[in-house]
Amino acid sequence: MPQKKLSVVPFLVVGISVCLIAASVLSSGAPAGRTGAPGDLTCADGGCHVSNAVNTGDGSVVIEGPATFAIGTPVDLIVRASKPGAARFGFQITVRDMNGSMTGTFEVTDGTQFADFGLSTAYLTHASLAPRAPDTYQWTVRWNPPTENATDVTFYASGNAANGDDTNFNDFIYTTSSQVKYSGHTGVERDAIPSRLTLNSAFPNPANQLVNIEFSLSEASSVSGFLYDGRGRVVAQTTSAVMTTGIGQISFPTATLPPGMYSYRIEAAGHSRAGLIVVVH
Repeated sequence: MPQKKLSVVPFLVVGISVCLIAASVLSSGAPAGRTGAPGDLTCADGGCHVSNAVNTGDGSVVIEGPATFAIGTPVDLIVRASKPGAARFGFQITVRDMNGSMTGTFEVTDGTQFADFGLSTAYLTHASLAPRAPDTYQWTVRWNPPTENATDVTFYASGNAANGDDTNFNDFIYTTSSQVKYSGHTGVERDAIPSRLTLNSAFPNPANQLVNIEFSLSEASSVSGFLYDGRGRVVAQTTSAVMTTGIGQISFPTATLPPGMYSYRIEAAGHSRAGLIVVVH
């Protein structure tokens, strides 16, 4: 079946930056155990940001990523915190297996670090001295599955939408979770909800002049693609177009991009999938 392609509209965004928890003592990242996972606190009920109850106001934090994982294949996730009018953002994420234990390992990517100044590796949080951003910001997270005894896992994340006044008042804390199933499992439960959008590959990766993202659709849908730099700024996006079922492909030009790690996101059929590429010159 011939591949279908979307044209790309380069879209440079200047001045969008990351955010962090407003109080200066937490600007180096949230303390461990602030994700809202079972047994965890948040930065609201932990006493760090005291003005608003958790998950109030018109903001949110979301986790985007694959529906399944396999041993030996890293899992790339996007954590996005948003609130209209917010000026700085922070986040923290952890993962638990079916027994409630932390499993696998996180990697430190651009704009992230382990909690408690690198000591609590079960918790990944925003990096220190992160710049400000209006309304929204996202981080790219990479998790490496365990090499044995894998089970379905649940990621838990919290986001802080701060007003940027460098105090711990009038900020908003949001929580979310996302289950990712171990692909070694079989059964009716997973098969009953087939994914309508599947990422196949990104090539070449590392990329020099151009990167192609191949995906599969199980139904006709409007498809959009976004490419982000390490600070979450949109550096390229495709024009939205309706594509038929089967294998599709979008391409992003990379020749003028600085070398480094970039994340991409594909939206189609009510689903969103994300991954990482490396640009080299």
